[in-house]
Amino acid sequence: MEKRAWIEVDIKKIIKNIETMKRYTGKKFMACVKGNCYGMGMKEISEKIEQFVDSFGVATTSEALQLREIGIKKPVLVMGPVLSEDVEVLIMNNIRITLFSEEILKKISDVVKKRDREASVHIKIDTGLGRIGLIPDKASDFIEKAASVKGINIEGIFSHFATAGWKDKAYAKEQMRRFNHTLKSIEKFHIPLKHIANSPAILNIPESYKNFDMIRIGLLLFGVYTEKHLVRKLTLERALKGYSRVLYVKIVPAGTFLSYGLTYRTKRKSQIATAGIGYADGLRRGLSNNFHFLWKGKKVKIVGNICMDQLLVDTTGKNVKQGDILQVFGDNLEIEDMAEKIHTVPQEVLCGFGSERMEKIYRT
Repeated sequence: MEKRAWIEVDIKKIIKNIETMKRYTGKKFMACVKGNCYGMGMKEISEKIEQFVDSFGVATTSEALQLREIGIKKPVLVMGPVLSEDVEVLIMNNIRITLFSEEILKKISDVVKKRDREASVHIKIDTGLGRIGLIPDKASDFIEKAASVKGINIEGIFSHFATAGWKDKAYAKEQMRRFNHTLKSIEKFHIPLKHIANSPAILNIPESYKNFDMIRIGLLLFGVYTEKHLVRKLTLERALKGYSRVLYVKIVPAGTFLSYGLTYRTKRKSQIATAGIGYADGLRRGLSNNFHFLWKGKKVKIVGNICMDQLLVDTTGKNVKQGDILQVFGDNLEIEDMAEKIHTVPQEVLCGFGSERMEKIYRT
């Protein structure tokens, strides 16, 4: 069956990016594969990169269990909050738990006693993101209480930046100060893994990894940058390429309205191609009349509103035929450019392409 829209995921380039970042930082490497690895296939990618990373980070219990089900043996940390009813299955599958609440501490205590098992935890400190975690001043007492429970292994302690990629580093520096202050207050516990650096932080805030033990990398696995200005800091391979096929080509006269809402009207006699990709495949509708694809390396502009299943591109003056391949993104900074155009982050753009209908082809 002929493909209409798909993404090629180059595993070799992902592995090369991992090796590049490990050399760059000299630290342990946690591959953050949450959100189905940003929509690109958590299972398919994780099993191929396991030997090159030290651990995996996920957001939910179900994601962690999926990794165990496909045979992942390396440590897995659920970086988000867990529910009490999930604690036992996590411990029984040797999955690390993010710990910051009395309720979950009690549940872990009960399970390790009942099951005679050890639970590994990472303490989360809220240094200014405001989602989850202990207030720094409460950390020492809480950690002392957790450390007193037989069967709890405090393997790590971490925090998360709110503005790691910003050119203005003032807020990030304040978060660093709070995290360092917290670590100083709990030195006696000798926690082995201290981590705060994510993808933008390793490029923008070197002290976020230089003084700690591990980096947590998601978006940079693919050579996609959170902010375009960070590209010059470290050159990585572009591991993703998106494509769509031309389904139909027609000639229309000047003054022809195109697509829903009549947002585009041709100014001349035009050749218009219909491409087999739309917002149900993950392409953001906000890119209507505001982006382009490539045909044989030449730009073809999206015209009219992007539909659920199709869109239109102006191919006037080009010998475009039905079945031709259009490149949606790939070698340059198209994902980052898409995000910039619609005032969002590259992570959201990439997750959108996680649509099941956007087929993923893995190149090894």
